[in-house]
Amino acid sequence: MYNRYEDISKFILDIEQLCVADDGYVYISKEEDYGIAIDMESCYGSLDEAKPFIVFLAKHICELDNLVQRFNQKKRIKNDGTGYVCLPSPTGILRFDYLQSMENDPTPQRKEFPFELEIIYIEKPNHIVFDYWSTINCTQFDVTFEYKENKFFLRKYGSFDCIPDDWEETTSSLSNIETD
Repeated sequence: MYNRYEDISKFILDIEQLCVADDGYVYISKEEDYGIAIDMESCYGSLDEAKPFIVFLAKHICELDNLVQRFNQKKRIKNDGTGYVCLPSPTGILRFDYLQSMENDPTPQRKEFPFELEIIYIEKPNHIVFDYWSTINCTQFDVTFEYKENKFFLRKYGSFDCIPDDWEETTSSLSNIETD
């Protein structure tokens, strides 16, 4: 499933071709290709203001999707889901602290990722949310990225929040510390 959005020719990269459709979305790929759209209602600015960042984001969708899939394959919930620590959240939103809730999967394996990227929310120029929809059943989840220092960082995966910059390296050493 890696590199499933790698065909850059399927994305709209010409700033002049980006426009708001009747449903309020800006489609950055055609429906018959990927059907990925930007929700302009949640966008930090007008379309003209956001166009350069939208094109920049379209060029990086493949690497961001690969990052999400790597996280999905390499991590698992600690202690079979017992001992979660809930972060302060708005009413009705459940969030879990990544460091206390997740650990490395000791037997990571390449498994199918049954979700497709559908909608992108650009709440700030450095805060992007991908809305993934299941291809199997009626579920969806959000993934949040922060853009800083010319790089994207995974910050939230579903209800797991506060993911550190170096999540691929830190959890295994933290797991060893906790058991000592």
